[in-house]
Amino acid sequence: MTDMLKRILQALKSSVHGRLIRVGLDLRRLRADRIVLEQTIFPYLLEHDAFGRLLFVGCAWYTQHYPWLFRSREFWTMEFDPALARFGGTRHIVDTCERVADHFPAGHLDAVICNGVYGFGLDDRAGLERSVRGFHRVLRRHGLLLFGWNNVPEHDPVGIDRLAIFDGFGPAASPFGVARHEVPRSRNRHTYDFLSRI
Repeated sequence: MTDMLKRILQALKSSVHGRLIRVGLDLRRLRADRIVLEQTIFPYLLEHDAFGRLLFVGCAWYTQHYPWLFRSREFWTMEFDPALARFGGTRHIVDTCERVADHFPAGHLDAVICNGVYGFGLDDRAGLERSVRGFHRVLRRHGLLLFGWNNVPEHDPVGIDRLAIFDGFGPAASPFGVARHEVPRSRNRHTYDFLSRI
């Protein structure tokens, strides 16, 4: 099969999936962490009017319906790969999360969702520190940083728990009653940290 035909088939598949999800038919085989994100965390965010302006970092075919889910909110997407921009929303930024502060005024956002980016492109300490500082700058006081990552050595390149990377943040409320939730039955020990900007 040629590369062009593969790309056409993938585009058709993702387009069909996005449309089916919007009418309530989800045929994707989701990992446990994605189920928790979409079926517990997203409804929690949508229940609270305090999360009116959100940024979702990292786009792929399986995230293309997220702007539709948050259609009642000011929902931004950000992805450094221009080829994946088609899976973002109408408010989409092509750039790395290290430069998030270049795209929003200070205190503009109520929530930043950075899930599955650390250890999958955001792999060095300097880049991680720039990103977290940028998230802190663009979030309003008490704004939410939801940071999802795989708590296993092969996807934790800088040893995130050994760094004071989240200075300027404290624990935030979550639908789990704790600020850190490790997803049960997640082979990569996927962890969601709920952080409040101080």
